[in-house]
Amino acid sequence: MDYILSLRSLLSDQSIPVFQFLYREHTTDTQHRQRTHNTDSFIVHSPPIRGRFVVEVPLPPETFGLLPRELKDGCLIQVDAVLFNIGINQQQSLAERFGDVSLQDRLNHQSSERLKAYCSSLMDRLPNIACFLSDGIQSLPDLLSSLDSSLEARRRKNVEVLWIAATVCRQVNGVRLTSCKSAKDRTAMSVTLEQCLLLQQRHKLSQQSFSSALDSMRRNGCRLDNVQKNVGSRKFAFSSVQLLTFPRLYRPPDGSFG
Repeated sequence: MDYILSLRSLLSDQSIPVFQFLYREHTTDTQHRQRTHNTDSFIVHSPPIRGRFVVEVPLPPETFGLLPRELKDGCLIQVDAVLFNIGINQQQSLAERFGDVSLQDRLNHQSSERLKAYCSSLMDRLPNIACFLSDGIQSLPDLLSSLDSSLEARRRKNVEVLWIAATVCRQVNGVRLTSCKSAKDRTAMSVTLEQCLLLQQRHKLSQQSFSSALDSMRRNGCRLDNVQKNVGSRKFAFSSVQLLTFPRLYRPPDGSFG
């Protein structure tokens, strides 16, 4: 139970910077400035307003030349950030049965509302984006409705929430980050699953080949290189008993964990 509390604390810590973005004005400055020195690093400016900062992104001249005039003139781009979390391991099982998952539920619902508000504003400006359809993908309004329905279903380890939120982000050309506590094991399961889903949706990967492609990415792919660089071993840090609590699509193949 202490570990559940530590994970709850971790989620709370991760949510703080995200909700700083949600409730305060944050912008990204893409203005190109002539400098006496070269830099490839982001530059963060902190105005005298608590919770507000500006990130200046250096761009090569050829990239800067492709920007709209208003951005060249120094217009700021507002960043809208959301956070969706679904626990999948044995600690989440204990939390759902005997503990408290109210923080996760609250964050997911708040992020869903924020995402809907952003998409509504975007569709007002770009009406065609609402009906843009990739092969086998719902329209944007339908995706948002599905996300609401999935959140209201309150199913245990409802990873469908993550899948739908990821699809919405791609439909509006957003930027996403995926991470677990260590950013290597459960993250690897999530990233490889998403890769296979994209292969299926966009490149006609057959259902018969889905599982073998997923296992191949986990057994031979670069996610094991990431694990080795972190802990010196090409094995995901799971036990057989632990994996019994994972959703089926998040379980690595035999021989790739231990």
